[in-house]
Parts: sequence; structure tokens; C-alpha cells
Amino acid sequence: MKASTLSSVTNALRILRLFSQKQKELSFTDIVQLSHLPKSSTHRTVATLVKEGFLSRNPRTNHYRLGLAILSLGGVIFSHHELYKEALPIVKRLSETLDESAHICLMENMEVVYLFRVESRHPDRLLTQIGRKNPIHCTSEGLCILAFQDESTITQLLQSELYPYTPYTLTHRNDLLSLIADIQKNDYCLLENTYYENYTSIAAPIRDYTGKVVSSLSVIGHSSRMTGKKQEIFIEKIKDAAGKISEYLGHYS
Repeated sequence: MKASTLSSVTNALRILRLFSQKQKELSFTDIVQLSHLPKSSTHRTVATLVKEGFLSRNPRTNHYRLGLAILSLGGVIFSHHELYKEALPIVKRLSETLDESAHICLMENMEVVYLFRVESRHPDRLLTQIGRKNPIHCTSEGLCILAFQDESTITQLLQSELYPYTPYTLTHRNDLLSLIADIQKNDYCLLENTYYENYTSIAAPIRDYTGKVVSSLSVIGHSSRMTGKKQEIFIEKIKDAAGKISEYLGHYS
């Protein structure tokens, strides 16, 4: 591949990665400033991405947003991802049994990414978009994966800026280290009110054939429905389902 072609591909990927849950639309000026790319090459790359459907332009604001080609590729990835194929029936049964929303998540670049979900029937359920990225330190899904990573990865998170999303968000190093130790000991994570107030999330790790924790299975619901003895039932069911998914991936405890 020619150096110029490789550079164009790199520039395109850099631009696509600027878009996120917090930055759904960007002006051309935003793209130039955030990507630190020359204006002329940015113009050519953006025009190509629009032509190929990877970006689209909002006619009302003239800002750019991700196009349907991204969604199409994402659908191919999810439908063929081994974890998706093996886990979906288990996650559906778990959600139906507990009558709450269930998710499978991965960790990427120190964020937790939602791979897929099964929503509950409750009108007060949290609506989580597929592909959404959330912080690790205040989500059971993220901490449940982080707790089983190497020490340098854990340290990297603890040394980063930890935003308090609610009055109950853990932002102090010692508090998080204590929680991580509990997760490692008990093989699950339970958080209440740490990202959304009045909501409880419980997650268990999913392991591959090497025993490495590669993802997590979580259930999230209004805290009023996840108290006392019900929490114990939820924990048992979630751990059991995560264990079954791990078995499909070749891990046997």
C-alpha cells in the first residue's frame, strides 16, 4: 500500500473516531480542530466519507454525523461475533426471568462498551444504545471487567480523572481498590446510584477458554425492584448465566 493511501485511511479513521455519544454531530471546523489535520486534506476525507455513507450531513445544522454505513458494518460484526451468537439466548432468558434489562459489555480504551442488550417491559427502564460507551469507575459492567485485568490497567484508571456522576459515585482510589478486591473475591459487582440515581446494576464476569475475563453480563433496574433477598436472587442468576456463557467460550471452572 502506498504511503499516501495509508495516510488517507489513517485520516479517515481518525475523523470517524471523533464521534461519540457526547459528540454526535460536529461542524467541519470542529473536525479540523479536533483531528489536528490540515484543512485541505480534511475536506477531501470528509467528502469521501459522505460519498461512501460513513458520514452524513444534517441539513438543518450543516453538521456532520455518522452515516448508515457504520450501522450496517456494526450489524455484521454483532451478528457474527462469537460472544453474541452464544450469549443472546442466555441473556434473553435472564432478562425474562428477572424481569429487568440485561446487557453484555466489553472494555475498550478504558471505557465500557455495550455490545448488545435485552430490554425489560418496565416503563422506567434505562434505554442503553448498542455501541454506547460509559465510564468504568461508576458502572458494574466496567468494574467487573477491570477488576480482573493486570495491575497496570487498574492503575491507569485509578490515576485518571474520575468524574462524580452522582453523590454516590466512587472517585477515591482507596474506595475503588476496596471494591475491586471485593469483586475479585466474590466474582460479581453490585453498584447502587453510582451512575444514575435510583438505579441498581449487578454484573458478573465472562471468561474465555484461557480464563481471561473478556466481557461482563449485567442486569440494571430501578432500585426499588432490586432490594433485600431479591438482590441475592439476582446475583445468583447473573453469575450462573455468566458462567454458562463462559462455558460456551471454552472456560470451565
